[in-house]
Amino acid sequence: MSRGLLGLLLILAGLPALFLAPLELGAVRIAGVSLGWWYGGVVAPLLAFVLTLVSLGVSPDDSDRSQ
Repeated sequence: MSRGLLGLLLILAGLPALFLAPLELGAVRIAGVSLGWWYGGVVAPLLAFVLTLVSLGVSPDDSDRSQ
């Protein structure tokens, strides 16, 4: 199993772990929205995007070289 795939699986496992954590951690509200929503709707997708870019070896300079 590649490190990128393992990283994506860990990111996916983060949301259930957040809700199963003690003290109802997933229900804590930040800016009126639960921490679980922030993780599932914002943090996890951004982490997955960055991890995918790193796994594929894409850098910002690659777009300039295609011209």
